Amino acid sequence: MKIELATIQDVPELQKLQHKAFGPQCIELGWEDALPMTETLEHAYEDFAECTTLKMLDDEGRIIGSIRGNVKDGSLYMGRLMVLPEYRQQGIGKQLFREIQRLLPHNRAWLCTCKQVPTPYEFYLREGFRPYKDEIVGPGLTWVYMEK
Repeated sequence: MKIELATIQDVPELQKLQHKAFGPQCIELGWEDALPMTETLEHAYEDFAECTTLKMLDDEGRIIGSIRGNVKDGSLYMGRLMVLPEYRQQGIGKQLFREIQRLLPHNRAWLCTCKQVPTPYEFYLREGFRPYKDEIVGPGLTWVYMEK
């Protein structure tokens, strides 16, 4: 397995990864209209142009994980940390998460996640992030903003 910079040609595959990674959780939460599920390919291309995106490739060259980030005014925003369900709990997300922080110099790092999905929320806490703001985004759904 190896981490590489994603290219514009990877966008359709990254969008498929996004559906596989986030789909089951969105359905479980009753949040089928969440952006990761409804984003158009056109919008995905636009977002790609504004971020640095890393991809994790398996030994056959298939994208099995990804994360994106961008730095503005010394602050790194990270988003869409995703790993195919069958590859979770193997340290892939941790490697991607740490690599994007290493690759993009910053003074502050921040992200947001759904508080009702405990695995990523607890992972971010273990990685030294702390919540600083909550936002209700739907019935029983809280978006939590975290920083380090």
